[in-house]
Amino acid sequence: MASAPIINANNYESQESAEKELRITEHITKANTQHPGRNFVATLLDSFYVASPGGTHICMVFDALCEPLWMLKRRFEGNTIPLDVLKPVSKLILEGLQYLHAECRNRSQLTDKQDLKSDNILLALRNPSILESVAQDEMNNPSPRKQLDGRDIYLSRNYWGLSPDKLGRSVITDFGLAVRGDGPPNSHCIQPEGYRSPEVCLGGDWSYSADVWNLGVMLWDLFYGRGPFHAPPDSCGSGSADEAHLGKIISLLGPPPPDLLARGKETSRYFTLETQLTDFIGQFKFPELVGKKDLISMAKEIDDDGVPQFVDFISRMLRWRPEDRPTAQDLLSHPWLPQMRPANG
Repeated sequence: MASAPIINANNYESQESAEKELRITEHITKANTQHPGRNFVATLLDSFYVASPGGTHICMVFDALCEPLWMLKRRFEGNTIPLDVLKPVSKLILEGLQYLHAECRNRSQLTDKQDLKSDNILLALRNPSILESVAQDEMNNPSPRKQLDGRDIYLSRNYWGLSPDKLGRSVITDFGLAVRGDGPPNSHCIQPEGYRSPEVCLGGDWSYSADVWNLGVMLWDLFYGRGPFHAPPDSCGSGSADEAHLGKIISLLGPPPPDLLARGKETSRYFTLETQLTDFIGQFKFPELVGKKDLISMAKEIDDDGVPQFVDFISRMLRWRPEDRPTAQDLLSHPWLPQMRPANG
């Protein structure tokens, strides 16, 4: 049994944008059907068009999935996922990301609508037969709805009262703003606040390693309860969210390498640039936004024997230079992760 989410072209800048999501999803689906990582990425079962007075709708059909990771967090004390649960979830996400990067040559254009955050990682069902009872319950007790522009809009039924043992593998979803990785370099702004990688903040070129940074931030958020670079709105002072974000990165990782600053078109907004002989030097213009806390001191607040290896795992992803971050394939061999082939359930 499968769900059929409807994607309306009116939600995009153009009909071409709606078609683009379909083409990218088809490409992901067909890239390599034998690759194990394909099991952890949402793939297309079918697609069709529906004409209506409101325009043409593209319908894409996927296997039915259950709750996103942000809902899984709610099942645990403190609204955080313990490491023994997060460990296999992390491995499956990396398997899916490795498929996207190596087989699909696809890099995610990570914005607040399409990115590696807990909204867009969904859990599969171990036993799809539960859908029959969910459908029957919807018929007997319809979800709340409202009317907008003559259309009925239903509240999503995303909590089915399932026990954890009924939940299956984690699946990366939503490729509406993905871009092909074999095209020209990208440097436009992507990723939501708190998840933005240094090269994106500085206006430099970004590629697959931006996804790796994003994954590190997301996993820390699931474990710790907030992202490592989380900056409350009242902590920004008169500065922008990007300034506060860079201040947090400096707090945890130390000053940025001069060669990275030299690559950014927006570097001068945040750093005072000086040239001394052949050295490119940058001083952060907002030192009051730099703290002194690091990942190790943050992790010590949580009592878990696996924390040191987990911190090492995350630290490898959160590196200033994109080229210093490991690939998804490299990360799969990290000792914190279970060293076994993932199951498909």
